[in-house]
Amino acid sequence: MEKSRRRWPDISSRPVARFGWRVWLLPMFLWPLAIDVVTEIIRGRPLRLVGGVLALYLAWKAAALLATRSAGANRRGAALVGVAAGLTAGLAAGMGPLISVALGFGAWAGTRLLTEDLPEEAPVVPPAPPPAPEVDPLAPQRVQLQRIADAAPALPHAAEMEGAVSALRDVLDELALRPARLPDARRHLNLQLDGLSRIVDRLEAGATPPETLPALLGEIAASARRLRAELNSAESEALDIQVKVLAERLRQEGP
Repeated sequence: MEKSRRRWPDISSRPVARFGWRVWLLPMFLWPLAIDVVTEIIRGRPLRLVGGVLALYLAWKAAALLATRSAGANRRGAALVGVAAGLTAGLAAGMGPLISVALGFGAWAGTRLLTEDLPEEAPVVPPAPPPAPEVDPLAPQRVQLQRIADAAPALPHAAEMEGAVSALRDVLDELALRPARLPDARRHLNLQLDGLSRIVDRLEAGATPPETLPALLGEIAASARRLRAELNSAESEALDIQVKVLAERLRQEGP
């Protein structure tokens, strides 16, 4: 029997490893400045001392920035390395301005080439908060009406009771389309629903319905239909006013 051969994973399609620690080698190119700083302190040359200290600080700052791999870190880190090289040439080494700028540009370009393959991490965007659930301003009335509708079939005068429930449900649907009208209709609507709820409670408790109950239920249904008609009429009047106002403005501002 053939021995099973061990299958090695295919690494040809894997991305090339990127060593972020290489950015910490950048300050090592400026290690002679550490000695120069001590020398300048002894010789008492403050300008070259400042140039050496700033160059060392900026080089380490650039390495720390590149190591974060944050968005734009490669570009900003390379710029800091270029500034550090320019300060080294201009202040610490006492070279001319043109040579300092050229060396700084060369350091910037070299750092960009060295860190070109270092991936930058995309900034973390916090997830958007979930939208707040919509609150139905008519939820209490809908619950109250549904409780009446569930009890109506088993009660006396069920047909009249269901007629009143249907008319009130139409009012609720109308108000859902026109929530601005809710404050005007809430008092009348709550009065009818509370009255029906008390009637249902008494009937479920075994009370004998009076002879006037069917007429009262009919009046509740008729009142609900009138309320719905008033809501529609108010909307129609508001539309009529808007049309008149717009027509008047068009006449005033027309050519």
